[in-house]
Amino acid sequence: MTVAAGTAGMGDDDHRVTRRSRRRRWWRAALVTVALVGAAAILLPRATTWAMARGEVKHSVDDLPVLAGDEHRAAIVLGAGLKGEEPSPLLRERIDAAIRLLDADRVDLLVMSGDNSTQYYDEPTVMRRYAIDHGVTADQVAADYAGRRTWDSCTRARDIFGIDEAIVVTNSFHVDRAVVTCNAAGVDTTGYSVSDSHHALHNRAKWRVRELAASGRALADAWIVHPKPAVGGDQIDPWDPCELRDSLAPSDAQSTRQEFENAGC
Repeated sequence: MTVAAGTAGMGDDDHRVTRRSRRRRWWRAALVTVALVGAAAILLPRATTWAMARGEVKHSVDDLPVLAGDEHRAAIVLGAGLKGEEPSPLLRERIDAAIRLLDADRVDLLVMSGDNSTQYYDEPTVMRRYAIDHGVTADQVAADYAGRRTWDSCTRARDIFGIDEAIVVTNSFHVDRAVVTCNAAGVDTTGYSVSDSHHALHNRAKWRVRELAASGRALADAWIVHPKPAVGGDQIDPWDPCELRDSLAPSDAQSTRQEFENAGC
């Protein structure tokens, strides 16, 4: 009888040990493969948005061009939650950054885009009033009441407000996805990144973990789904103060009625 090489002298127990060892090695290899594939599936979308936005994200007002002549450019300020009737700290930082762009003649219009899906939660109105309370004139601040997520904010900027070039203002953990999303929606977009480095470490980690999943959905929207925004509407010219006034919620328009009258409305 011929004995296979490497198995001479091995008893049944030895064969069983060898088979168990091979199975363990197979399972370890399978688990490592699954882990690597899973990690790639989670990390790849975020890496993709970073690569696609590279070169389109600015961190200083001085890195952005000054408006020339009759040129128009909007800053799209994306909602980030409320604390009662006030902007959350993240949202306040975004609005303050947008005001700096306006003061430096990098933009001539702020579009406050956020969630107003219930009567008890109205991000755009709170954002708009905050900007006006900090020196912005009423005819320089539009409100997008249906910016429920980044894709909706970007597509509505194009379809409702007729914006084809914008600076999207958001925090550093979100800016890459916002730039990619708005570009895919048809708005020529530069990102203005607002640092979150001074926030608590656990919050910064939470925002970035959430961004991993959000990046995958953003790429699906941009490349495959192209969904319509949850809420449509009639197009307006936000640089026309009378049309801007008419697009506001009645209470918001009334609170700044005198400013619009001074603008000729």
